[in-house]
Amino acid sequence: MLKKFLAPIVVLTVVLTVITIINLNSEALAQTSEANQDYFIKPIPTEKLIIIEPNYGQFYNPNPEIKGDASGQVLYNSLDELSQIYEIKDTKMVRFERKGQMIPNLYVFVAPSKSQESLAYASDLL
Repeated sequence: MLKKFLAPIVVLTVVLTVITIINLNSEALAQTSEANQDYFIKPIPTEKLIIIEPNYGQFYNPNPEIKGDASGQVLYNSLDELSQIYEIKDTKMVRFERKGQMIPNLYVFVAPSKSQESLAYASDLL
């Protein structure tokens, strides 16, 4: 009688353990890929403003060999990516102090690209 219940319980325990391990590994992989990025793009569509932030993990990393780019020059690399989607009108570098570090942010003022405007116009006609 005990064997009837023991086998399903053991199988269920093994399955739940495997699912938990897979879930923990996928979260760890997602965090490591995010930690390797130099910047994050934060669109604010209503204002036609996009804020490019550096990876704060590079500024506050306990390893002294890993330092964030306080000049903010690495943030300008995002403009190539944004120019594929938007027409870039203007940029402004803004720096602020956070936890004793000067952190750069790049404000990018954008307009929809011509291809997006034509797609929006075409969808309005339908």
